[in-house]
Amino acid sequence: MKNHPLRNVIIAVTGLLLLLGALFGCTPGEKPLVAMSASMVNGKAPLDVAFDLSHSNIPAGTTVNYTLDFGDKTPPATGTNLDIIVHHTYETAGTFIAKLTVTDSDGHQGETQLTITVTSSLPPVGTDVGMTAPDFTAHTIAGATMTLSHYRGSVVVLEFWGAWCTPCRESMPHLQNLYTRYHNRGLVVIAVSTDQTEQAAADFIAGNGYTDFINVWEPGGKSGSPITKLYGVNSMLVGVPHTYVIDRQGIIRYVGHPDNLTDQFINELL
Repeated sequence: MKNHPLRNVIIAVTGLLLLLGALFGCTPGEKPLVAMSASMVNGKAPLDVAFDLSHSNIPAGTTVNYTLDFGDKTPPATGTNLDIIVHHTYETAGTFIAKLTVTDSDGHQGETQLTITVTSSLPPVGTDVGMTAPDFTAHTIAGATMTLSHYRGSVVVLEFWGAWCTPCRESMPHLQNLYTRYHNRGLVVIAVSTDQTEQAAADFIAGNGYTDFINVWEPGGKSGSPITKLYGVNSMLVGVPHTYVIDRQGIIRYVGHPDNLTDQFINELL
């Protein structure tokens, strides 16, 4: 059969569309690839959740509209810019399905959802992820006192360290960088020294410029101050540096080495 000029044009256009789809991550008729994350998916009411919509894969130049239904019968959030954080407060206990729907200019839709569990009380007190951080009041190197629960509403990096500990000294710049980037959004660093003397901790802090932290020292040194015993850091199995990240409600969301803390993790909690 002879080639018809119109047929050749259709074949060429189809090939071009397929090529563009391969280059830009979508083909004609393909629905948007939608994804989101949340700063927390469980906690006590009222629970403030930050939804990060920026994980969706939308080709550059594509016009979209989104609807974020929080699942609690409150008005949804809508807009056109997915590169944002949307905050929502769940006022009552319950299990809610938060659904993000994205519609492109051709009418194609993509969806994703997260389950948010809101309780009427905080989790039990403990030192594992998902538990309420044990509260304490302590002496600061600056000559004041501090209480951990006073920082509810902030994201707290609780760092156990010592000037005598080489890995601790090496990890401090990373914590300082995180603090510098995020303190204006509510990040607090509480550094609990395990040094034998307060002066040893104070000299290191002052000499290296870590005065932005809330620097805590209590008698006990390596053998264990009341705070390190409370968090189990004084044992032979849990040394320093050792880090807890506590969310705005006082729930532990991370336990481990400070160097493993990422910008994405802190950003989502904030």
